[in-house]
Amino acid sequence: MVCYRDIPFSEVSIIKEVWERNRKFHEDISKDFKYIYSDIVFEERINGFSVFDKEHIKITLAEDEDSGILLGYCISAFEGNQGETHSLHVVEESRGTGIGKELMKGHIKWLKANGCEDITLAVSCDNNNTIEFYKTMGFRPNTIEMRLKK
Repeated sequence: MVCYRDIPFSEVSIIKEVWERNRKFHEDISKDFKYIYSDIVFEERINGFSVFDKEHIKITLAEDEDSGILLGYCISAFEGNQGETHSLHVVEESRGTGIGKELMKGHIKWLKANGCEDITLAVSCDNNNTIEFYKTMGFRPNTIEMRLKK
């Protein structure tokens, strides 16, 4: 059984191993920008969230209730009426079990309860399965960021 629990930002290091798996996954699937993902450092990426006060950031873990093993996480934050899911990852062996959907539903509900009228997220254009997943959650593509390849 899966247990979902929120943690304070001060405990975010709990997700480091699973976050690293997410970074490596993106590095592996990227056709043109592997170097971007290989250069990301957990502490630097997470430090960017320190600007949010504790009422404006939500970090949720999905854990195996028996073993306590981390199966996934979600990080969302908001400013004014603008909400964003910044990072969502479910370990490969637990995908397709509804964990990602539960994490997202909880974060969307939280963002809406905090007055967010606009909820966004960014997803790699190489990550087709995740794009389709987000579409099932009601998200639709709006813009495409173009980047000059090195």
